[in-house]
Amino acid sequence: MRTVQYRKAAACIAAAGALTAGLMFAPSSSAHGTHITTVLTGLNAPRGITFDNRGNMYIAQSGVAGNGPAGLTNTGSVNKYEWGSTTPEWSTPFESLFVTEDPTQPPDVLGPEGISASCRGHEHDHSLPLDGHGDHHHGGGCTLQMIMSESHDGVAAVTDGAIQTKDAGHLYRLNPRTGTPTDLSDVGDQSYAFTNAHKHLFPPDFPDANPFGVLVVRDHHGDYDSRLDGHGDHHGRTRTFVVDAAANTVNEIMRNGTMRVVAYIPNEHRKPFRDSTPTCAAMGPDGYLYVGTLDLLANLPPFKGDRSKIYRVDPNGNFPTRGKLWTKGGLSTITSCTFDRWGNFWATEMFKHPTSSTPGDVVKIPFDDPSERTYIGAGRLPLPGGITQGPDGAMYVTVNSANPTPGSGAVMRISTHHHHD
Repeated sequence: MRTVQYRKAAACIAAAGALTAGLMFAPSSSAHGTHITTVLTGLNAPRGITFDNRGNMYIAQSGVAGNGPAGLTNTGSVNKYEWGSTTPEWSTPFESLFVTEDPTQPPDVLGPEGISASCRGHEHDHSLPLDGHGDHHHGGGCTLQMIMSESHDGVAAVTDGAIQTKDAGHLYRLNPRTGTPTDLSDVGDQSYAFTNAHKHLFPPDFPDANPFGVLVVRDHHGDYDSRLDGHGDHHGRTRTFVVDAAANTVNEIMRNGTMRVVAYIPNEHRKPFRDSTPTCAAMGPDGYLYVGTLDLLANLPPFKGDRSKIYRVDPNGNFPTRGKLWTKGGLSTITSCTFDRWGNFWATEMFKHPTSSTPGDVVKIPFDDPSERTYIGAGRLPLPGGITQGPDGAMYVTVNSANPTPGSGAVMRISTHHHHD
């Protein structure tokens, strides 16, 4: 059986994790005025993280490997934690795909990846209702969505049909109260079909699909989906964007589950590697999407590193539009990104070149000066996978996201001079 040839984000993350499988937390000094504390431990490959408007924290975990060279387990999950609690209020299971690329290393583990919550009104207004529907017909509340990596068709193709997934590549909405999932769209297979029809964009790799990052936002300027189907809505419905790390696309998932390709993220056309691997999207203060890239191999020795980029994408654009470069330089292996309430762009960096014994940090970039860089957490944030701002203003990061050791994942809190512990 041929194993899945992961050349994109999740594979790179898992492969990188295999190199540091024994990595746990190492003591290190923090930048002046910055405090990093552990919030939660015992997680299995935690990737996405988000909060709702009542301070509840949601974490997507890709899971743990099973027995044999490849297969499926039911160890992927999304967990909800009430503010201040370390015991989940609920945990919803999902498939976890594991594949052994190198027999001398632990398997790659893929499952639940990005997760995003959007609430009516102010993002952190704790007085708002939480009904779990994310629809103005039900009085407001929050929409919580999670994207699964890979695709059914892609996994089946490279395993000669031996692995038939149920969840891979699907976008799920979860009820914030109960954790009950609703299947919104088979994004992975749609993306796989798109790349199959556009093989000329990336002949060595296409067809391929790996939905990796998800962003749910409120459209306060008239719902774009409604404008397309003729049913305008001025209350501001949600819009969902998915970043595909294998197709190199930013996609909008419409209310009927169809995928609209918004933009193609340019791949490198020069050595060392042509594989930009977009992993995340964040909504900027200007209403545009800001998309970060992994560029894993180009960022690791023997290459010089700092090859990751951030692109500015019009959310109302359409393929074949390409993302426009917003900033580059000093950026390495971006795995997730977000904007804080002060307009700063934050991204997790899995590795900082040259790699240290404790790789990983976060970078902060002011929106009005994208050439400025502030690095936080080197030595304290191993293999970070997701980042979000909490209701207290601090930043929360999942770490050991690519470490295949069961229970090695955690959530860390970063507070700077903006916040108070």
